[in-house]
Amino acid sequence: MKKTAVKSMASQENKMKILKPNIVKELEPVEDPLQFIRASQMDETDIAAKLIKDVSFENADLSKLCFKEVAFENCRFITCSFSKTDFIDVTMRSCDFSNSDMDEGYFNRCELVSCKGVGVNLQYASLQNLTVSDCNFQYANTDSAKIKNVSVVNSDISHASVTECKLSNLELDGVKLISTNFFKTLLKDIDFTKSRIEGILVSGEELKGAIVNSVQASELAKLLGLIIK
Repeated sequence: MKKTAVKSMASQENKMKILKPNIVKELEPVEDPLQFIRASQMDETDIAAKLIKDVSFENADLSKLCFKEVAFENCRFITCSFSKTDFIDVTMRSCDFSNSDMDEGYFNRCELVSCKGVGVNLQYASLQNLTVSDCNFQYANTDSAKIKNVSVVNSDISHASVTECKLSNLELDGVKLISTNFFKTLLKDIDFTKSRIEGILVSGEELKGAIVNSVQASELAKLLGLIIK
């Protein structure tokens, strides 16, 4: 379908490459993750080159940690606090972070596959060089986050709050953004043509320079109160 630019279209050549997790060491399985994490918190040491899998935490305080070259597999962190925690060169597969706090978190060179983060709080987080695929982040809160070099594929971010964010090189493919709130987040150069953006919440100015197809343009016009004949 023909693409229509609301104002302008960014050149594909100008987009930066999204860096993948750089895990060069053989990862050591952690036998008792909660005890190990508690010790790291007390000693203020990084958690590095570890494999954390098949664990389930609820209401746990995991804040102010630093995970480097860590793989999470099949983990459940329900209503946990990862406030001000760093994730550097980290992979997460089949993990659940629903209703957890990751506010002011730092993510760099991370990959999330088949993860769930319904209602997760990512306010004021820094998300860069992040790849998200086949994930469910409905009702997530990324208000005032810095999002740079991020790819989201085949994922659901419906009903999420993405207000007052700074976006740079955000790639969307097969993403559901139904009733997502983009108030005061500039969407210039963001390509929505391969995603669903039904009922998004904007004041109008946010859409300047966004890239949409003709069907989406018609729906957005109705959203802004325009009548197309």
